[in-house]
Amino acid sequence: MRTIVRLTFAVAVLLAVPGAGFACSMCHCGDAAFTLVGSQVFVPGAWHAGLDADRFEKDQVSEDLLGAREKEEEDRVTLSLTRTVRKRLTLIARLPFSHRTITTPEESTSLSGLSDPEVLAHYRVRSFGPGSWISISLGLRTGWGENTRERDGERAEEHLQPGTGAAGVESGLSFARVVGTGDNASLFGSFSGRVNARNDAGYRYGRAMLANLGYERKLGSRLNAIAEANFRMAAKDEPQVGESDLNTGGTVLYASPHLLLKVQDTLFLRLGVQVPLVKHLYGDQDEKVNVLSGLTVRF
Repeated sequence: MRTIVRLTFAVAVLLAVPGAGFACSMCHCGDAAFTLVGSQVFVPGAWHAGLDADRFEKDQVSEDLLGAREKEEEDRVTLSLTRTVRKRLTLIARLPFSHRTITTPEESTSLSGLSDPEVLAHYRVRSFGPGSWISISLGLRTGWGENTRERDGERAEEHLQPGTGAAGVESGLSFARVVGTGDNASLFGSFSGRVNARNDAGYRYGRAMLANLGYERKLGSRLNAIAEANFRMAAKDEPQVGESDLNTGGTVLYASPHLLLKVQDTLFLRLGVQVPLVKHLYGDQDEKVNVLSGLTVRF
């Protein structure tokens, strides 16, 4: 319990460090481990591989055209791999590819490429029986995503770049608990803080606090239903030191229902949406419904 208290305090301090307040432009929320394997994060000796295809969308007032709006869309494909080492440590690697489009009344511009690979580690600090545990987590997002792409001989707009071009660190707490009789239902939750570095162009995406709560229940031998809430509170982006992008960041709460279908004994299909229920966003911007899908293979 002392470890849990210390990490909670560390995350709180991390989020309280002076700087931009909470919010970011098109950062995603949700829990990568829960998305890939549900509450079964710690399965000794098991590998899980995932292929996700997600679509994210928002719009905001145009900075170049007075009175006009621009729409930002991202289609993202992510390859994931997990491995549990000695029952307590689960490692997750994620390799995302992004196709981003910004549409204004005058034109539509797109770029595709490697986004930011990331690695995460979950360490189980306490178990309360099969399927019930508390863990601490630490994640590192590399700055290897493509962030220097050009259009017409000039560096493309920041939010069109496939990657952020800067590293980021995330730490937090997670838990899972079997509820009811048998193993037909479980709860999962996580809380984390994320800090981003500044890229070579001087841009820094806002820090964020993320919280997730999910409930999973078996509907049959092959079908599970998942009800999830995803919360994000992030800070305004900084185009340069001392500047803020007024139309980035804020607070949003999503309702995220999913279905999990067992196609074969080791193959699972995931389908879901993220619907924004509560939005308190900075400036003139709006979050839209996101579409989430994926396959998980256990071997």
